[in-house]
Amino acid sequence: MNTIGVNQAKVQIYGPGFSSFVRTLLLLCEEHQIDYSLGFELDDQAIEFKSEQYLALHPYGKLPILKHNELVLAETASIGRYLLSTFVPDYPQRYSIVQQAKIDSFCAIASIYLDKAIIRDYVLEFAFPKGESGEVRLDVVKAAQPQVLYALKVIENELINGECLNSDFFGLADALLAPMLHYLSGLPEGFSLLDKVPEVEKYFQQLMIRASCQKVLTIKS
Repeated sequence: MNTIGVNQAKVQIYGPGFSSFVRTLLLLCEEHQIDYSLGFELDDQAIEFKSEQYLALHPYGKLPILKHNELVLAETASIGRYLLSTFVPDYPQRYSIVQQAKIDSFCAIASIYLDKAIIRDYVLEFAFPKGESGEVRLDVVKAAQPQVLYALKVIENELINGECLNSDFFGLADALLAPMLHYLSGLPEGFSLLDKVPEVEKYFQQLMIRASCQKVLTIKS
């Protein structure tokens, strides 16, 4: 793919392809034709996750990390805004200060609260069951469902009343939500809960029409 913008250097994304936050960055790169590499190397040097060398890049050992030229950047929402501002020519002029602030606010909510409710406290119980015999703890799942539904209602409210989603531009908010909703949609029948909030289910189906989502969200873990 061809990088858009004056800076032609490839961006390096450190992390695994199955990470929902790593997938956020991959979606932005695919959608906006940004050249990138993915893996556990930076500048062709392998860096062990949570090693002393890695903790120098992120003091709390979180993923992903972006390296572009001499810039090393942590935290998904900050990286995403940097990618859009650097590689999408009209992005800096697309939104007013107030609109950008609203986008930043929703993206922070998505990165912290929606991710915790949907991924950390729910989906991961299916991916890495912690029951005594390796089974899914259904009591934990059922206890988490009200917060998942609340998170879906927050997304629904943004779809109906906000400015971050459902536009003609695939932005950071879309890229944050798409991996969460995709993992949620893949849960066993009766557990995805997307059918409980039709507006969000419809939005997710629209996302999955995009070539970027079809490519990135079907990466095998």
